[in-house]
This record gives sequence, structure tokens and C-alpha cells, in this order.
Amino acid sequence: WQPIFEKYNLTKRGLLGEGYVFDSLAYDTFVRRGASKYISQDHQLRVFLESLPGRKVIFTNAPESSAHEILGLLGVVDQFEAVLGTEFMQNTVCKPERKAFEMVLTHLGIEPCDYHRVVYFEDSFKNLLVGADLGFKTVFIKSATLINEGRTEEELSRFDSVLERKVGMSLRKQMPNLWETQLDDAEDQNLPN
Repeated sequence: WQPIFEKYNLTKRGLLGEGYVFDSLAYDTFVRRGASKYISQDHQLRVFLESLPGRKVIFTNAPESSAHEILGLLGVVDQFEAVLGTEFMQNTVCKPERKAFEMVLTHLGIEPCDYHRVVYFEDSFKNLLVGADLGFKTVFIKSATLINEGRTEEELSRFDSVLERKVGMSLRKQMPNLWETQLDDAEDQNLPN
């Protein structure tokens, strides 16, 4: 399993790439079952999302249906303009491949000159690194992924902000400019939020 994941960055995509034949929907349903046992409404997350100006989009290596389920359980599904996952990427690319990022940016109509306005939240070092290289503002959310990827706390200094396991209003202290200038810039330049 691990060599396939490392080669393809996504287990399902790796299995398909290595020639395994299976029912994709049945696979997703089996692998992603039981979320309601572990995830519940998060009022603090909702308050945070409502306070954060600008467009909000989910870019995930999961199927869109799974992401919608999780967002629904969290009580924040209405906070996002779009959910772009494995179906959008047609199981051909995924994070951290630069082409996956380019597909999302093109779909959203974000030009390279505006990449610096993108704020990218991620718990995977290798995925967030691509966002940093593209010029995004980067927010690393600590999770078990940091250890699984073999990264250290010291390596996180290359990102704009680091949060402990959960996104919340503490980010406002670390990156107040997200609230102070983003809307003003968009109005001045007639750019979409």
C-alpha cells in the first residue's frame, strides 16, 4: 500500500494506476464510512468561517460527496462556494501535483497575478509546499499527517502561520491582515472575493 500511495499521492488513484479494477463508488463508500461517529457540528469553525472575508473553496483529494458529508456534519457546508475533489480532477491528478492546483485555479478564474491573494489551509506539508511555491498565503494545520510525512516542527517555519490541530479565531492574531486588507484590496481592484 505505502509504495503505491507514495507514487500516486492517493491510494485509490494508485490502485487504478497499477491496473486494479474495482467499483469506484463502492470503494469510496467503504473507505469513507462512519464519519458521523467522529465528526459533529463545530460552532467555533462556523463563526471563524463567517468572519473570514473572501471566497471559500474546498480543494480535496477526497470525493466531493465525502467532503460534502463532512462539511454537513460540521454544520458549515453553506460556507463554501465549491467543493473540488477527485471527480473534478477525474482521478488523473491530485495534490500535491502542481497540475491539480492549476486546474482548480483555472476553474475558479484566478490569474497568476492574484495567487498572492489565495489563503491556503492544509494539514499536509507536501501539499502546502506547492501552495507556498505558487505564492499563496499558507496556513499549516498540525495533525498526524506531519509525522506520517516525516516532517519536523522546524520545517513549518516556511509557512505564514501554523495552527494546532484546528482552524479558529487564533489565526486572527497570527494573520490579522486577512481581515484588515483583503476586502479593501478586492474593492479597489474590482476583483472577485
